[in-house]
Amino acid sequence: MKIEFLSGKYMIRDWQRDDAESVSGYANNRKIWINLRDIFPHPYTMANAEAFLSIVMEDDPKTVFAIANEVEAIGSIGLMVGKDVHRFTA
Repeated sequence: MKIEFLSGKYMIRDWQRDDAESVSGYANNRKIWINLRDIFPHPYTMANAEAFLSIVMEDDPKTVFAIANEVEAIGSIGLMVGKDVHRFTA
């Protein structure tokens, strides 16, 4: 399933293999890293980006998407699908 949301020059779209370079570039920024969960590696390498993309591109249903401008992926957004009574939690 392809999901795309366009808003001006930005979009939310599925991740693509060729996003690895931009992911590793943005994710290797210490100012970004200090605001993320402890599991997020630093320094963030191309191998980290490729592993991330392998995981999120195989997810079904898709729950992690790329935030992109007209040129490249610039971020990520995702959701956690709850079960049982938690499926109603926003």
